[in-house]
Amino acid sequence: MSSLLPTLVPIFGLMALGYAAARVGLIEEAGARGLVLFVFNFSIPALLLTSMAGLELPEDLEWGFLLAFYAGSFVVYGLGLLAGRMVFGRPLAEQAIFAMGSAFSNLVLIGIPVVLTALGPEASLPMLAIIGLHSATFMPLTVLLIQADEAGDRSAGRRILSLGLDVVRNPIILGIGVGLLVNLSGVTLWVPVRSMLEFLGAAAVPCALFAMGASLASISITGDPGPGLVVSTLKLVVHPLVVWVIAVPVLGAAGLGVQVAVVMAAMPSAVNVYLFGERYRAAAGVAARSVLITTAGSAVTLSVVLLLLGV
Repeated sequence: MSSLLPTLVPIFGLMALGYAAARVGLIEEAGARGLVLFVFNFSIPALLLTSMAGLELPEDLEWGFLLAFYAGSFVVYGLGLLAGRMVFGRPLAEQAIFAMGSAFSNLVLIGIPVVLTALGPEASLPMLAIIGLHSATFMPLTVLLIQADEAGDRSAGRRILSLGLDVVRNPIILGIGVGLLVNLSGVTLWVPVRSMLEFLGAAAVPCALFAMGASLASISITGDPGPGLVVSTLKLVVHPLVVWVIAVPVLGAAGLGVQVAVVMAAMPSAVNVYLFGERYRAAAGVAARSVLITTAGSAVTLSVVLLLLGV
């Protein structure tokens, strides 16, 4: 376990620093929000673009890890729906938040730093493949379920279309896409442009972790902790376990891709879960608790996952 400390202490230490800075007023909520926007709109897209552009794409990459990640994620999403309905008797809109909290991982602010730090730059390709489909899959599905619970709402289709366009225009998706085009075209980035992108990308990991911690400081939690604990257990324990079972015993997959898939599944619930709960006024308290509990708890569960994977 001590061998994991050099990997995990800087990651969670930066998050704790961001949280503490926001709590004592060294960075205001508007400043934390601005840092998040910088990370999402500039720094991480630059990192992903240069990473994808410089990757050597293998001809025989085993894609079982991608199937395992998404099949496992849909299974856990379904379990989240069932928990919301059968255990807590919530309406469909709130069930959707339960499901999103159970299966929608924080792949960007925490996932990218953890994967690159723990597994190295060679993990970039499977990591980018998983990230590229993530928001485009689960965000529209969650909106569809929430809107289905609002009888007579004729704007549901327009909202889903608008969300789909937002996903396509997402700077992170664009960064991956442009990087892939550069890679496949064989074009070499002009040195000043590449240097500028590398400068931006170098800020991605520390800024993302600090911003994540600062963002958590503004989330308030109230009410019954039970639903949040159930969602958190599904996210931190069941999700990576199901992905591993599908990848290894079922599909017979192995190698770095499987490690990336399991580690990505072990990430805490994304902040988007909380934002969706607030935006649609559906289980916002459950969403807030699941984000906070899973983010704090992942310091332990990620250590266990990395240890079991032999990292």
